[in-house]
Amino acid sequence: MNRKVILLNLVLIALAGVCFNQLRLKRRESAAHEQTVLSRAPHPPAVVAPPLAVPVRPPMPAEYMEVAQKTLFAKDRNPNVVVQAPPPPPPPPPMPQLPTYSGQMALGEPVIFLTLGGVEQKGYRAGDEIGPFTLVSFNRDRVTFEWDGKTVEREVSELKPKEIAPGPAVQNSVPTAGVPAPGAATGAGGGGSTITSLASASAANAGSNSDNKGPSLGNDMGGGYRGCAAGDSSPAGTVLSGYRKVVSQGLMGASCHWEQIK
Repeated sequence: MNRKVILLNLVLIALAGVCFNQLRLKRRESAAHEQTVLSRAPHPPAVVAPPLAVPVRPPMPAEYMEVAQKTLFAKDRNPNVVVQAPPPPPPPPPMPQLPTYSGQMALGEPVIFLTLGGVEQKGYRAGDEIGPFTLVSFNRDRVTFEWDGKTVEREVSELKPKEIAPGPAVQNSVPTAGVPAPGAATGAGGGGSTITSLASASAANAGSNSDNKGPSLGNDMGGGYRGCAAGDSSPAGTVLSGYRKVVSQGLMGASCHWEQIK
């Protein structure tokens, strides 16, 4: 019995020795591992740089224009200045009716006979005023006026009065033969032509007792004009052989001539 107890004790002592030896070995290994770990240089992990931030785009003025223009106190308020356009200038006044042309004479200083607004016919020289117009210059073809600081030029034919059919008294009267058309007696020899025409008119009046007859052309006065034959009782506006009869009133009374149709 004692032997068995002694053997068991010996076994337990041997087992305890083995365990102690294993524990001592483990402790040495643990101390060696700890020493190895502590003596090892540290290796920090690589730090990855964070991604770059997206740059902020600077604001454009057009994006905050509405905020800058408006305020919290008035929705309709803005910095736009309303510029009132000046009123347009008034339209220029219309030009009055031009004087009508009756004729001209070149004896000495040239004189032109004009009528304005139904007033009695009168002779004017260059520089004279005719109502709102100022006579600048004239010749046998053109007349120049000044009105409202502007120059107005017209052909003589444009200023002649419109043809009006004569009344019964004019039709029954003896037409004046050989009286030149208005504007025909111009130039250096205008005075001589006027005297000749008056003489022809006197000769026609002398034969006024002759019977009336149909339209007929008188003497050729040049420039596309012909006189009226004695006793010609045809009314104004009669057309014959390319000429038209014209009867107009002048200082010397009614004048008659044939004008070539152009």
